[in-house]
Amino acid sequence: MAVLRSRKYLQLSDAEILKRYKDQPKGEELHFLQVEIEQRDLTEQAAEALQEVRKKARHSVLYYLFYALMFGFFVARFGSDFI
Repeated sequence: MAVLRSRKYLQLSDAEILKRYKDQPKGEELHFLQVEIEQRDLTEQAAEALQEVRKKARHSVLYYLFYALMFGFFVARFGSDFI
């Protein structure tokens, strides 16, 4: 079965394809990137790239502790105004 491939992505290198895939595109761009990834057999590298992005997107425990502390200060300062 013939697959419709984008001329734009045919000209890009494997590294550029993976870089664009890391940006988590939507719609038509995602479709053509997935076609290129399948045609070039980059599925494993693409999965690794997405895992990298997901790991960076998570916040550390310190992030949540900081905002819990800030909320505690807010309640301590302004809590009596609402009671």
